[in-house]
Amino acid sequence: MFYNLKKKIMSRAISKRNQEHPFDYPAAEHFALKGDEDPLINNSYYFSAHDDTISVFARLGRRVNAEETWFAVYCDGKLYSLKQEFFPQGQSPIVVEKVGEGWNVAYQGILNDHDEILFQAKFMATQKPIDFTSNMPAVRMATGMANEKWSKAFFEELQNISGQCHYEQEGVLEGQMTLNGVTRALQMPCVRDHSFGKRDWNYMNNHLWLMAVSPSNQFNYSLVSYPVMSVLEVGHYRDEAGVHYMMQANVDFRQLNQGVVPQELSFDVILDDGKTLPVTAKVLAGVTYRFQNGQYILHENIAEFTLNGKTCRGIFEIGFNGDNGRFFNQRDWNRIRR
Repeated sequence: MFYNLKKKIMSRAISKRNQEHPFDYPAAEHFALKGDEDPLINNSYYFSAHDDTISVFARLGRRVNAEETWFAVYCDGKLYSLKQEFFPQGQSPIVVEKVGEGWNVAYQGILNDHDEILFQAKFMATQKPIDFTSNMPAVRMATGMANEKWSKAFFEELQNISGQCHYEQEGVLEGQMTLNGVTRALQMPCVRDHSFGKRDWNYMNNHLWLMAVSPSNQFNYSLVSYPVMSVLEVGHYRDEAGVHYMMQANVDFRQLNQGVVPQELSFDVILDDGKTLPVTAKVLAGVTYRFQNGQYILHENIAEFTLNGKTCRGIFEIGFNGDNGRFFNQRDWNRIRR
């Protein structure tokens, strides 16, 4: 009874807040760090593009004291990745810059131990941005909150995850890459992700992010566990009819609680139009990143997806706190309402 009442109260409150404070896309696009910013403040740009033969992901996570840097290409069944994860502020080899209505992404250097690459491309949007706060059904955040014991301390600790802005946008990444002397033209479905605000990797218990993209559809499922909120799940699916938001999913938490990458996940997502979307994700190859001296370990994987019978590629990202006693706050999964 208390769970349903709490969920109802929070759904109303979150819906009202979202109406009163809509997503400010122009301001978000031009967010920049200040020189005196807290090192925990992050301004992260991420691009992930996929077709039948090539997958690319790039991330530039700017902080005032360092730049978290990812770049990887999965081409013809082989993974090529940048080995160095952190660079001094302003010295990342990845160039990400807004030009007009698009974003240029470039990298020139060595991947693996000796593979040479020159990558130059531009992202142009084909869909409106989706904000992970205001666009998601209020019931999703309300469900996560209703699962917890409410107190003054609980609402004070929620400030650790409030104030973050996180949105993604679907588009096309067009350009070319020259890998070990072989030049290929690129025109790939792509999702770009921009997030900024406080990001303390050690405050996360564990998380899962699944993203798939093709010309005909795009899928997102995001799960994160914090000390203040054991489970928060959101997601959406875009097809020819438009964008449908996730109301519920039945991902098996037992597969996410082992501290290792599951090689395959299969589950169903119920969308806001009442339809059920069957999802399967299979890992193809991946890179492991370690943040804050190993306090948080993140595995960024290229994956093959089957969405309602259609096959495409995307990302299977999963991360774990270095303290494995923190996964899902050691909650009994059967007692977590979803």
